[in-house]
Amino acid sequence: MNLHVKHRMTVEEFLAWADARRASLPFDEPKWELFDGVPVMQEHEKWIHARLKFEITVAIKAAIAQSGLHFEAGVDGLGVRISPRESYQPEIAVFPKGLIADDDRFAPDPILVVEVLSPSTRRTDLREKVAGYGQVATIEHYLVVDPKPREILHYRRQGRLLIEPAAPLTSGVLRLDPPGLEIPLSAMFA
Repeated sequence: MNLHVKHRMTVEEFLAWADARRASLPFDEPKWELFDGVPVMQEHEKWIHARLKFEITVAIKAAIAQSGLHFEAGVDGLGVRISPRESYQPEIAVFPKGLIADDDRFAPDPILVVEVLSPSTRRTDLREKVAGYGQVATIEHYLVVDPKPREILHYRRQGRLLIEPAAPLTSGVLRLDPPGLEIPLSAMFA
């Protein structure tokens, strides 16, 4: 659901609006993201989506621990600032350890972002978000996970763009270099 607004919001206006909205509602609503200054509500996720997001987070955290690299994974709710009028909330964002404070809302210098497809977000995740995440110079990898066929589309940075993969990954080991992480796909789809 898109919200009709009189003017396009900045990220800061959006955060103030979302905080005020959350404080005034007697119920918990789905998360919102900001696309070109317009808040867009995301639908409540299904169990398959939540379960897969958890398994992928566990697999990424295990790969980070095994690598010895100084990164951490933020899950669901931590934003990625795309531009002054755009911010997304990926399922998972991986960023350098020690750069974030407890009250921060955005992943600092994310190197990897992950989105899990759902019928309502498919077009957005495969078009708008590819272009948006491509604008964030630190993002080297964008993973789009499709739960039903159990496939991963691994977009990689090439210059100023994230390049579409030749084919989806369905088995084997996902290599993310940089920073040097290796994640068995079997662990992501446990």
